[in-house]
Amino acid sequence: MKLFLPIILIIFITGTGCLKRDERNVNAPCTDSCITFLVKVNTGLNSSTPLRNARVELGWSRPATPIGDAGRLIATGTTDNNGFILMRFAAKDKELTSGRYYIAVKNGDDYFYQMDTYYGVEKRDTTLSVNVHVPSKANIKIVYKNFNPTDSADYFQAGPYFLSYGSMGHPVEMKNSAGQPSNTHFFPTDGSYNRLELSGTTAGDQYTYIGILRKKNGVREDVIDSIYIPKGESKTYEVSF
Repeated sequence: MKLFLPIILIIFITGTGCLKRDERNVNAPCTDSCITFLVKVNTGLNSSTPLRNARVELGWSRPATPIGDAGRLIATGTTDNNGFILMRFAAKDKELTSGRYYIAVKNGDDYFYQMDTYYGVEKRDTTLSVNVHVPSKANIKIVYKNFNPTDSADYFQAGPYFLSYGSMGHPVEMKNSAGQPSNTHFFPTDGSYNRLELSGTTAGDQYTYIGILRKKNGVREDVIDSIYIPKGESKTYEVSF
């Protein structure tokens, strides 16, 4: 009996690690009791520019623990000139009682991969109109200047993020000159510097926001600034402690 539990655990770990979604009946036609997703894909400032020819996937999964369900790929296609795509399908019984549907959009290396999830779809003969914002890519360099703390409680932060228009802001991963991820906040224990440069990939054709926090000698200052960067371009933002 002492060997039974480890063997079961090995089977459980290897079995759940090999789950693959079902891709056998993608774009199967549906004519009765269908669920319909009318998807509008946009990009740019205020998500106001239709994104045409974007590849869209509709799927279902149940990413629960300890035993999940990789689900199935239901439909794929590309958006029309106005950014629309309609996907109609017959739901399986389990898809109406658990898990979530998801819309995933990929439009080449010039755009971020975006996946939105939808819970609570419990009835057939249902139509959902959904908007998906897919940001294009741009580059930002932030130059942090004059961090010379004089008190142990001093603090400096300037963290960039961009909006996806429908969910919380996406933080921009910043990297140092060696290409390694770096924090965008600094304590006195990090040491003083006159100039520090970090770079990252942010959203193009919309604003990148910078949340700035300074604590000097017990006085706190919070500021949110922004910079507009066109798709594919690079801009530099300078901020001083």
